[in-house]
Amino acid sequence: MRAEPGLTLTVHTAEPRSPSDEALGLLGSWAATGKAEERVRKTGAPAGPLGTD
Repeated sequence: MRAEPGLTLTVHTAEPRSPSDEALGLLGSWAATGKAEERVRKTGAPAGPLGTD
């Protein structure tokens, strides 16, 4: 990446409606949940709907 020499961008895709697609969706939901929980710990604010954090 130009802005940050040495960084690499990796993209993972899966065939729609495949087991891999479902697994990537689950992994994404874990990441979103972790962000919401971190915000609650830092600010005391309630977590918003999935995808709003």
